[in-house]
Amino acid sequence: MAKISEPNQKSCSKCGRCCTTHPCALAPSDLSEIADHFDLPEEELFRRYLVLDYLESDEKRQYYVCPARKDGKAGTIVEAGWTFSDSSCIFLNGRTCSIQEVKPKGGKSLFCSLMLDSNRNLVGYGKTNSARDWNRTDILKVLLNVAKEHKEGQKTYSQSSQDLLIELG
Repeated sequence: MAKISEPNQKSCSKCGRCCTTHPCALAPSDLSEIADHFDLPEEELFRRYLVLDYLESDEKRQYYVCPARKDGKAGTIVEAGWTFSDSSCIFLNGRTCSIQEVKPKGGKSLFCSLMLDSNRNLVGYGKTNSARDWNRTDILKVLLNVAKEHKEGQKTYSQSSQDLLIELG
């Protein structure tokens, strides 16, 4: 990967730093725009390219949507504290966003100087805003069901593999 510049920029320098370390939050309106860009139904876009992340408050999960990692499992609910530390955003191509024309709201509001701990509260559209917006939508329930089906599908696959091994054993 190309060298990542120091976080001293006041606007996006297209260095890829944000997209390799911090997942951006999607606004609910981003889902349909990105789905249209790929000519996919929203649920299929989620299965292929997105994940559900969450904040916990008062023992309740507040979900929001963000891009999956390149090496991650799209269509799932990620672990708490998940970041791109192991892999970059699924939409990062080299050092640029492959969906720049429909870049998520959270990605548009995050740039290098905001990556410093002292500037974290300056992010224009972050996890808190996104979770608040997503929890007001009906599509969130649909995406939670898709993630649940994905998880159950993994169990079913695993169980059938075990059954097959027992039969062959």
